[in-house]
Amino acid sequence: MNLKHFTRNWLPYLAIAIVYATGANLDVMEVDAAQYASMSLEMLRSDNWLQVFDRHQNYLDKPPLLFWLSAFSFKLFGIGNWQYKLPSILFSFLGIFSTYKLGKRLYSERIGHHAAILFGSSFAMVMINNDVKTDTILVSAIVFSLWMLVSAIQTNRLKYFIGSALGIGVAMLTKGPIGLMMPALAIGGHVVVSGNWKALLNAKWLVVVVLVSMALVPMCLGLYQQHGTEGLKFYFWTQSFGRITGHSEWSNNTTPLFFLHVYVWSFLPWALLGIFGILQELRAFPKMRKEKGSEFYLLSGIAMVWLALSLSRFKLPHYIFVVYPLISILAAKHLENLTRFSRWAWVQLILSSLSVFLLAFLLSYSFPAGGWAVPILLMVIAVGAIVLFFNLYRSAQVIWPSFIMYVAVGLGMNLHFYPHLLPYQADAYVGRWVKETGIPEGKFLAFSTGGRAFDFYSGRTLPWMKDAKSTISAISDSTVVYATEKFRNDLIKRGYPPKREVVIENFEVQKLTLEFLNPKTRENAVKKRYLMFY
Repeated sequence: MNLKHFTRNWLPYLAIAIVYATGANLDVMEVDAAQYASMSLEMLRSDNWLQVFDRHQNYLDKPPLLFWLSAFSFKLFGIGNWQYKLPSILFSFLGIFSTYKLGKRLYSERIGHHAAILFGSSFAMVMINNDVKTDTILVSAIVFSLWMLVSAIQTNRLKYFIGSALGIGVAMLTKGPIGLMMPALAIGGHVVVSGNWKALLNAKWLVVVVLVSMALVPMCLGLYQQHGTEGLKFYFWTQSFGRITGHSEWSNNTTPLFFLHVYVWSFLPWALLGIFGILQELRAFPKMRKEKGSEFYLLSGIAMVWLALSLSRFKLPHYIFVVYPLISILAAKHLENLTRFSRWAWVQLILSSLSVFLLAFLLSYSFPAGGWAVPILLMVIAVGAIVLFFNLYRSAQVIWPSFIMYVAVGLGMNLHFYPHLLPYQADAYVGRWVKETGIPEGKFLAFSTGGRAFDFYSGRTLPWMKDAKSTISAISDSTVVYATEKFRNDLIKRGYPPKREVVIENFEVQKLTLEFLNPKTRENAVKKRYLMFY
């Protein structure tokens, strides 16, 4: 393997792997990731793999695959941050590889390669490999299933039908019917627009139905044993489609345009290129409909899934990440038509450069205790990427300088930003403290504090007291109460001052504010929590 081949075909993926790896041992974040990590630990210790519990209570929300995989990782490698995240990170590389293969099958190896780079280096992927929820596995399983489905339709080979079933089964075991819905919408839209109805009249689709059904049997058995028919109804209808029809109680008053602004920041640095790719595909759509052999999988998958998710009454930013592999392929496809020093190349260079220099300033200003090494490194890399820009051509001129700078951004976030942000999670700090000091069961109570990070890092389920009366009745010699400022004051007013106390600063790290990022006003943004020793 010569140096040029390695640099072009392997070094970008190695750089992405390094970014993901630097975030692997960062603390899990409240709320979801910490909850899922503690539930995975609970599954391992109970040795009950079919039924899912959260703090010893029946759990009915997410399917079990993430918990199975993380619990198995704990069993193999021990309990810790990277062990929880490892299965999801490995799935990310399956998603990147599948994006490459899908782009290659539809267009060319070069387009597939570029699409994989765009997808893997997007801020969304960096984020969901740090804050690991079910979506990391879901996105990868869905793009894998699309690669398999398109290959099955084009080649009629049995192995691709089997692969399709595997991808859909994993996606459904990760987050429910959306694992089937998105591939079906992408394939269905293509069939309708292209008129290739024969693609559906194939007996091998029965293999897909049978294998997907078999994959869901263990989960369905556990659901029925734990929740009866209500559990099956929730999984197959209420959890997903019920959010559109109104049968689900989940609602967060978001507008149908919610995902537009999410896309702008989460698909950086490629958000404008993605819009460019979609617009170019829409412009070519009338001509493509007249040409035999044109594909509509990508445009159909993006448009129909985006519409379906936008109609949901409950939306979170990471829901839309499932379409990012498809947007990456469209962006890579239309980048091939750009000339040297195109306006898109200049726009990418300017936006990426601004991102790096702004992050360098943020790191040095918001968390100066981290030193100047990482901010200076970021600026040096940015200057090098700008120099490289003037020595590249066409699509390479658009992609590689921005890619290099966003690898730097990912490293800056994982090596400087998050290590100084995450210590503000009081639950994680207290959980480690309880484990290190060995406080006996029953001698540590929480009053009006929640969060699963404590459970995960302490290795036990924290007793949550409902009110001051029940807390007071549980206090005895050597008891430690973990309380918010309001309820700490309530206990003192009721005549239960502690012998001593420790003050801990807490901040909800997923809800960053300018007030918190400014060291001069940070004290106003953080909330105090107390360890009260009796």
